[in-house]
Order: sequence, then structure tokens, then C-alpha cells
Amino acid sequence: MLKKVVLGVLVFGFAIGITAFYAPSTFSSPFPQSQAQPPLEIDQVKKWIQQQSLKKDHYLEELAFQEINLDQDEAAEVVATITGGAHLGTFFLFDKQANGSYQLISEQSWKIDSLDLEQPVMEIGDKRIYQIVHHSGGTGVSVDTAVLWYVDKGRFVEAWSGELKEVSTFQEEYYVKYGSYYVDGENLYYSTTSYKRPDSDTKAATVFNQKTSAYTFNGTIFEAVTK
Repeated sequence: MLKKVVLGVLVFGFAIGITAFYAPSTFSSPFPQSQAQPPLEIDQVKKWIQQQSLKKDHYLEELAFQEINLDQDEAAEVVATITGGAHLGTFFLFDKQANGSYQLISEQSWKIDSLDLEQPVMEIGDKRIYQIVHHSGGTGVSVDTAVLWYVDKGRFVEAWSGELKEVSTFQEEYYVKYGSYYVDGENLYYSTTSYKRPDSDTKAATVFNQKTSAYTFNGTIFEAVTK
């Protein structure tokens, strides 16, 4: 069954639909815990990261986590983030295995300032698709990227990604691109507008480059539509 969702995101300096991600000191799970399963402690999540991450020098003092059921099974997954410097961060996703242990199924170098996983942004068939906005960049460059993803049979699947905002300064040239996406059923439309001007010129831009691309869901990802 296809649940038709129309979603628009327009971001210029901010991302909509994002709420604060729970820090360990204020975390509360949206799912009731049975007496047989005590609440997950942050030290346990730290231990999983230390044991399973390819990187062994994470700064775990900035760790936050959340338990939430992201797919169609009965077990809650565990999502964790570490926020580092201006462009540094890590995203972890742990899936519960048949023997009760948790397996790291995704580790991404994403700086996520805030996160809302209470509801998927869309559902296609039995797939609950969520959005993450992560920040990246470097000297003179700042980029916000949206990622649409889901969990399917213990696998992390990145269904689509696109830049919502890019601002850069290079060789005295100031460049801005902002984007939005719109989902209609199993089709996704991604539009961008960009402009550039001399870095020293503060007058409003009058020349813009606009582009729209179409994607369709092929059962796994949103695939670009070609003529």
C-alpha cells in the first residue's frame, strides 16, 4: 500500500521539521520499557561504539542517543550521535539481533545539530523513510545536506540525498545555492537556485541559475529520471 505524502522543504539558513535531539541527561524513550528490560544506559552505548566502530578515538562526552522503532519489527533500534567542532560529528545506528545483542549497521561522518525521528517523513509500502540534515564544510565553505533513509531487514538504506544550502567564498567570489525537495507519491522533485557575486559586492543578485531534477522510487532508492 502506498501512503501518499506531499512534502516540501525549503531551507535557506535553516531546516524545517527538526527538533532537539535528546542529550543523555534529559533523554526519555518514547517507548515503554518492560520490567524485564531496564532502560538503556549511555555507558552501554559507549561500550558498543568502542567495540564496533572502526574509529577508536571518538570524543564520547558529546554522545546523545535515542531508542526508537524505525522499521516493521518489534524491536527498537538505537540511534546515537556525537557532535564535535563546527563541521565534525558522527552518526551511529544499532539494530537489535535475534540473540538480543545490538549490531552497528551504519556509521556516518555526519554533524547533526538536531534530529527528529518521532515520525517518518513519508511511508512507501512497508518502508518508513526518515530525514536527517547534516552539516559539513571547511574553510570558506558551509553545506547543509538532507538525507532520506530507512531500515530494511537490519540494513541501513540511504534512499536519496540533496543539498539544502551551500555557501562558499573562493578567490573573492561569493557563491550561494539553496534547494528544496517535494515528494508526490513515489516521485521526488529536487529544485535548486544558485547565484554568485563578487565577495566585496553587497548588492542584490539579479542573475540566477535554477534547476529541477526528477527521481522515482525503484523499490530501494529514489533513482534519477532520464529522458
